[in-house]
Amino acid sequence: MTQSCGPILLATDLSARSDRALDRALMLARQCDANLVALHVMEPPGATALTTPAWRRLTPDHKSLAERRLADDLADAGVPTEAVVVNGRPVDAILDTVAHFGCSLIVTGVASETTLGRLLLGTTVERLARQAAQPVLVVKARPRKPYQDVVIATDFSEGSRQALQAALKVAHDARITLFHAYTVPPQSKDVPADAQTRSFYNDALQKAQAFLAGIPELAGRAQPDIVLEAGQPENLLSEFVFQRRCDLVVTGTHGLTGILRTAIGSVAEKLLEALPCDVLIVRQNGAQD
Repeated sequence: MTQSCGPILLATDLSARSDRALDRALMLARQCDANLVALHVMEPPGATALTTPAWRRLTPDHKSLAERRLADDLADAGVPTEAVVVNGRPVDAILDTVAHFGCSLIVTGVASETTLGRLLLGTTVERLARQAAQPVLVVKARPRKPYQDVVIATDFSEGSRQALQAALKVAHDARITLFHAYTVPPQSKDVPADAQTRSFYNDALQKAQAFLAGIPELAGRAQPDIVLEAGQPENLLSEFVFQRRCDLVVTGTHGLTGILRTAIGSVAEKLLEALPCDVLIVRQNGAQD
């Protein structure tokens, strides 16, 4: 099913690894009947030769070459495109371009050749997720087809609801799984261990069912699967995604407990590096950082 949406922004450093993000952004633009804005940010003066890719050291006219490379990449896009090359700091330039074109999604990759790529799994993605109203899609895998198996890391909060809604826009026809990790406190001597665990599981299941009942966008489609596990969410999620071979994990930046609170912060880099698939980070609208 085609979902119409606003323009999609691709933030690219033009490295080979960023081609994966380009291919996914083009695929999503076609699926959503959306325009694609491809942005390349030139580093501010003072970058050393070690942080400058070879192709940029070969020409004094970096902007002209970058524009030509973007134009070549977008030549057979099949959707309306706009190539933008600007000077500045990556996050600021991305946010300015998103605002100018009214983009609804930010797509970027994990290349490590330039400043944008080197900071991607740390400061850049964290700042984007904290400041951008739009979801940020970090592309890690080579896209071969639309997303088929999507996992929503959830705690059933408002942030979780917005994460699920964002997932449906980029992967409407995919299999959706709600993944929730819950904590079982130290066992009480008066309550059998299995009974206590079962009680927490049943409570989480009731919350999951109530949560899904409050998502009108799910009407008319297969209901998401529900996976509930006891333990630390970061470890459990990585293992589940690896075993299931999911192609997209969606997480919010705000929530009540677990991964939705910690994903953007001290474990952001570890989480993104541990997950073998793409990650969609959704900032809760109206949230205060």
